[in-house]
Amino acid sequence: MDDLDIDETLPGQEIDDEAEKIEIRRESETSSRVSDFTGGDVSLDSGDMAEKESLRGWLYLVAGAGYGTLVVYLVLVIQQGMNIPVLGSGSEVSDKSGALSTAVLISAMVYVTIWFFMSGKNHSFFTEDPDKAKFYAGIIGLASLVIIAISWEEHQREMIISAILTAVSTWSYIRSSEMKV
Repeated sequence: MDDLDIDETLPGQEIDDEAEKIEIRRESETSSRVSDFTGGDVSLDSGDMAEKESLRGWLYLVAGAGYGTLVVYLVLVIQQGMNIPVLGSGSEVSDKSGALSTAVLISAMVYVTIWFFMSGKNHSFFTEDPDKAKFYAGIIGLASLVIIAISWEEHQREMIISAILTAVSTWSYIRSSEMKV
């Protein structure tokens, strides 16, 4: 009795050209999909993974340095009145508690605004409507601008420096955490 060959044909039977071709892929031939620096999808080979990890490390470094500088600024420059180059203006802050509370408030509001805008849609509160996170980011961002406008005369330097340090650090931290492999 004639059994079927490995290609499931009888001996002497021709193989149809239209037969399904089985494609075998190896792990080394496939590429992974990740989110690039601008937020779009990009195909990366294993060689690009090292660059991605390097960029992720640098973003974490910027975030850590920014938050560290913010703490130094809030504690040493504003609260203690030290004159640190670049961060200090050379003149002592007259209302230390007002300047400190305003700078902390602006930092917190900038952090929350950026978090809602960049990754708030992933929170369980926004599962039904992920775009609602951007709505809350707009509300908090506008409120922080109102506080800046009200306190501009007394604490403009403190608010600007703390807002910039918080914005850069938060953006770097969120982008690097989104780049996980």
